[in-house]
Amino acid sequence: MNSTSVFALLCAAALLVGALIPIQAATNAALSKSIESVFYASLVLFIVGLLFISIFLAVQTEPPPPMRAFQSAPVYGYLGGFIVATYVIAITYLAPRIGVGNAICFIVTGQILSAVIIDHFGLFGAVVHHLNWRRILGILLMIAGLFLARRM
Repeated sequence: MNSTSVFALLCAAALLVGALIPIQAATNAALSKSIESVFYASLVLFIVGLLFISIFLAVQTEPPPPMRAFQSAPVYGYLGGFIVATYVIAITYLAPRIGVGNAICFIVTGQILSAVIIDHFGLFGAVVHHLNWRRILGILLMIAGLFLARRM
C-alpha cells in the first residue's frame, strides 16, 4: 500500500472516530439522565471502557511492555487519563443542557485552537507544522463554520 493510500485510510478512520464523538455525547447524556448523575454515569462509562480494553488485551498476541517502559514514559504522557475523564464528565454534563451540536461545536473549536498551538511548537513530541497564512485562514474558516452550524 502506498503512502497516499495509507494517508487516505487514516483520514477515513479519523472521520469515522470523529463521527462517534457526538454519538458518545448523546449516549452519555441519556445514561446520566437515566441514572440521574453525571459522575456515576461517567464512572460506568469508564468501567465499560476498562472491560473493553481488558478483553482486547486478553485476546491480543502482543506481549505487554516491560515495567521500565511505563516508568520511563514522560509524565505528561499520563495526562491523557485526566483529560479523557474531564472530557467525559464535561460532555455528559453539557450535551443535555446546551445540546449535542452546541457542545460538540465548542469542544471542536477548543480542539482546533489547542491543536494549532501543539503543532506550531511541537509540544509533547508532536510533529511541527508552523503557522502560515493558509493554515490561519483554514482555522478561521473552520471556526466560523462551527459557529455558523451552532444552534441556539
